[in-house]
Amino acid sequence: MKILVIEDEKALAGLIEQTLQKSGYGVTLAGSVAEAREKLAQPFEAIISDRRLPDGDGLDLVAELRAANNATPVLMLTAMGLPQERVKGLDAGADDYLPKPFSLYELQARLRALLRRSGGPQGVKLASGNVTLDTLHGTVQVDGKTVPMGKRELSLLTELMRRAGQVVSKDVLEHGAPSGGRNALEVALHRLRKNLADHGADIEIATVRGVGYWIVDENAAPAAQ
Repeated sequence: MKILVIEDEKALAGLIEQTLQKSGYGVTLAGSVAEAREKLAQPFEAIISDRRLPDGDGLDLVAELRAANNATPVLMLTAMGLPQERVKGLDAGADDYLPKPFSLYELQARLRALLRRSGGPQGVKLASGNVTLDTLHGTVQVDGKTVPMGKRELSLLTELMRRAGQVVSKDVLEHGAPSGGRNALEVALHRLRKNLADHGADIEIATVRGVGYWIVDENAAPAAQ
C-alpha cells in the first residue's frame, strides 16, 4: 500500500518513512506543496501531510484534492493543534488531525483506521473478468473504458467484487449500500446488471434464490460465505 508523506522536516520525514516501511507500507516523500502535486500524478492509498510547508499550507492541497473529487484519505500532522485549527483542517477536507508532537504508534493506528474506513485494506483495485473497480477513486472500467455508475450501483458492485466467487447475502448488500429497503436493492441490482451488460462486461450478477447474489465469471465458482 502506497502512502504519500508530505513533510519538510527531513529528520521527521525520514523517521515516519522508516516506521511505515517496517510495517509494510510503500512510502513516497514530498517536502513541499509543489513536490506533492507532482507525486500525486500517481494514486496513493493515503496521504500524511504537514500544514506549514515551505511554499504554502497543506490544507490548500487537501482542498484542491477534494475539489477534484479525489477522496484519498488525508491525515494532517501539525504543531497548530488548537481546537479551532483542528476544526479548520477537518472542514477543509482532512479526514483526521494529529497534533505535534505525536507518538509513532498513534500515527500508525490512525493510519490503519483511515484505511479501514476508506476500504484500503480490501485492495485499491478489484478485478473480475474484464471489469476493474478502483476503490480509491470510485471508478469502474470495462476493457479499460470508464463506465458511468451511480453511487448505489457502485456500492453494490464493490461489495460483490470484494467477495468475488462467494454468495453475498441480501443483508450484507443492504448494509453496504445506501438505505431504501429490499425493493430498492432489487431495482439497483437491475440497473447495475443492465449497465454492465450495455458496456460489454463479461461478468454476470447471478441470483441464488433465498440466499443472495454472486459474480459469475470464467475464473470464479460459488462458495458459501
